Amino acid sequence: LRADHMMTATPQVKETVLPRKMRDEEISEALRKIFLAMSDDVRVVLVKLADRLHSMRTLSYFDVPSQKRIAQETLDIFAPLANRLGIWQFKWELEDLAFRYVLPAEYKEIAEKLANRRADRETQVQDIIKRLQEELHSEGIHAKITGRPKHFYSIYKKMVRKGLAFEMLMDLRGVRLVVDDIAACYKALGIVHLKWRPIPGEFDDYIAARKDNNYQSLHTAVIFDD
Repeated sequence: LRADHMMTATPQVKETVLPRKMRDEEISEALRKIFLAMSDDVRVVLVKLADRLHSMRTLSYFDVPSQKRIAQETLDIFAPLANRLGIWQFKWELEDLAFRYVLPAEYKEIAEKLANRRADRETQVQDIIKRLQEELHSEGIHAKITGRPKHFYSIYKKMVRKGLAFEMLMDLRGVRLVVDDIAACYKALGIVHLKWRPIPGEFDDYIAARKDNNYQSLHTAVIFDD
């Protein structure tokens, strides 16, 4: 997060319950209302997100058509909104809960392939963070490090985007290092690559080539101790 067969290399997104034109119109209207509410008080949107998260946690009590409609709406509107506001925990939970109802077969297959429980994966991430802190500290680099195991929906999106089967994914655990300046960022990357073997083709430099929204960072994937 064990199936004997491999997931197809290019999973296909199934057709949604609502016709495309109708769904787009409903999405546009919902977004319009949300942005109007935000212009008055952003706390209104936070309450709306909390209400939607509660609805998603109790979605099993709804009939199947309602489950699919609400879940698709959550993926289209509420999860991206939580992401835009930087409320990551809401985003991840909303996406995984919605994924379970929108694409239940794909959700089940990914869940079965992740052999260890989430609590175990959280412990693994904390062990990685501790090891990184020790390595960086020994080189005089101060870094704030956070991490998490990848969520079901983010795994699925990467499989679709890269056209890969689950078994070909290399980064089911992720950590983020935040350092004081650009020089420290490149130095930290060098330390990571010296300690653990980088995976070819998995490095991106968004400092030298920043994204259009001014996002800057270095992305890499390495083979850890296990």
